[in-house]
Amino acid sequence: MFCMLGIIEYVFTFLNFNSDLFEILIYFIVVQLIISPFCVGFNYCILRIVRKDKMHLKDLFKFYPNFINIFLVSLVVQLFFSIGFTLFVIPGIIVVLVYCFVNFIIADGEFSVIDSLRASRELIYGYKFDYFKFLISFIGWWLIVIFTFGTAIVFVLPYFLVSNAVYYDCLRLEKVNV
Repeated sequence: MFCMLGIIEYVFTFLNFNSDLFEILIYFIVVQLIISPFCVGFNYCILRIVRKDKMHLKDLFKFYPNFINIFLVSLVVQLFFSIGFTLFVIPGIIVVLVYCFVNFIIADGEFSVIDSLRASRELIYGYKFDYFKFLISFIGWWLIVIFTFGTAIVFVLPYFLVSNAVYYDCLRLEKVNV
């Protein structure tokens, strides 16, 4: 993903884009069109690892045929995040918690892309504070990343991503069994 972002940044630098609002918007749209399906594919791969299924490198790109719908959902989620944080910090955090599992739900393929917004809201219902405490428990790990000037991210990021996928999987199974 960092390589993709680097290539996009290089192309936009080569095209001599300035910091004009229109050009920033174009950059954001291009980045979201390319990165959003990759993020869903990445979450799909993490879920495959957590569930001890076989994973292939091509799975990262599995969701590109549906990139327009994924882009639209990503755009809506970004809009909700912006509105939430514009209101104040607490509503912004709540919005982030409500829509944090959208990519996992799309990767699971249980719902259509638009229904994944509703499904994420229903999945986290009653567990927002619990999930918030889960996220806060990683503060020490992220401080270690900062104190090691980013070196520890090699260990912390996979631990965090897999832990997040396990949380999603456990929550999904608990909601199904209720």
